[in-house]
Amino acid sequence: MNCSIISIGTELNLGLVLDINSKYIAERVTDLGIECRHMFTASDDTGDISDIIKYSLKYSDLVIINGGLGPTDDDVTRSAVASALNLELVRDKSLDKCSLKFFRNKNNKEIINRLLRQSFIPANSLPLIPRIGSASGFIVETRNDKFIFCIPGVPREMKSMFKEDVVPFLRKIMEDRDLKGDGLKIRKSTLLTTDISETEIEEEIKEFVGRAEGMNVRIGITAGPGITRVILIAKASDELSADKNLRIIEKKITGRLGNYFYGKGDALISDSLKETIEKAWGNLTISTAESITGGLISSVITDTPGSSKFFMGGIVSYSDYSKIKLLDINGEKLADGGAVSEEVCLEMAERVKKIFNSDYSLSVTGYAGPEAGNKEPGLVYCCILGPDGYEKIFKKIFKGTRSEVKFRTAQFVLKELKTAINKKVLKEG
Repeated sequence: MNCSIISIGTELNLGLVLDINSKYIAERVTDLGIECRHMFTASDDTGDISDIIKYSLKYSDLVIINGGLGPTDDDVTRSAVASALNLELVRDKSLDKCSLKFFRNKNNKEIINRLLRQSFIPANSLPLIPRIGSASGFIVETRNDKFIFCIPGVPREMKSMFKEDVVPFLRKIMEDRDLKGDGLKIRKSTLLTTDISETEIEEEIKEFVGRAEGMNVRIGITAGPGITRVILIAKASDELSADKNLRIIEKKITGRLGNYFYGKGDALISDSLKETIEKAWGNLTISTAESITGGLISSVITDTPGSSKFFMGGIVSYSDYSKIKLLDINGEKLADGGAVSEEVCLEMAERVKKIFNSDYSLSVTGYAGPEAGNKEPGLVYCCILGPDGYEKIFKKIFKGTRSEVKFRTAQFVLKELKTAINKKVLKEG
């Protein structure tokens, strides 16, 4: 069973507003075992929307439309659906109360008539009464047993109606289809990696691709600044088989990627760091000294609940002045070689480790760009110090904007800190 998702709004097509609704809907329908085949954004034009609906109905069992259900002239979704299906728009008086929910001036007939546009839905469709907002939705079943769902575009209103009305309806449809032997279960997993490219991952896991295909598990790889995602989608006739096949391929890939893999779904790298620390010693502590990242590493660490148990604190020494005054960095060393050097990075880690008396410390200094003097933008030094004289310094060149360089730096050094702790745990058995 598959669907098409259509988001309505000229502001989407102009790039003025990000289409977060399609992402939400696609994730939810996939959880239900429904495959999203197409996504569209359409301007506020009746003809365009009608054409997209007709196209979607050719290739999809379900069409889910969000947006364009308000009372203004550019809210044309109702008309577009009626046009695509050759249906009349009829007023459903059960929706009048919702349509006039926020209106107080009972004497303004012109405004009342405009608001009551929200009470008109295609003939023979099922009205969906909003719990939030005033825009009603509706469900239409076509002559060839396909369904169109229309819900509001305001994210909060959309999520409410989708969760409370659309999802139960979809489950009922799927139960009916399963009784006819027409069901297909879909399971998905997103594996998170850092400091490794799409091409490198593809090379590392190429031997698993054939086996995955044989088990009806599709592998996709997508890259972003500091994070490369491996997306697994398993399909089977029953949930147990889909889950089992997904876990087999997932285990193969995570085992091969090793320390590059740090979590699943929406996990933070600091979540993985916390788990590693908990497996090692309950009282292990860390501290940070940041220049280039301006406190981002400390922020990422403290985004994880319970981080106060191991994170002692950090010092943002962005300027030479703060490096000297807060970390007691040698001023001559800064004058001679500059703040971005292996020597300064090491001294930053040494000082902050001493200040907080932590088991591990990390430090970062570099050029986020675009101005870097005669040095390359994206040049970063990272240092990690630990127990028993552990010391490691990295020289990296990160590409991207200032914010991307900062995020890549944070991801990298936290990954390396996690790796260092893991190695000590393995060494001590």
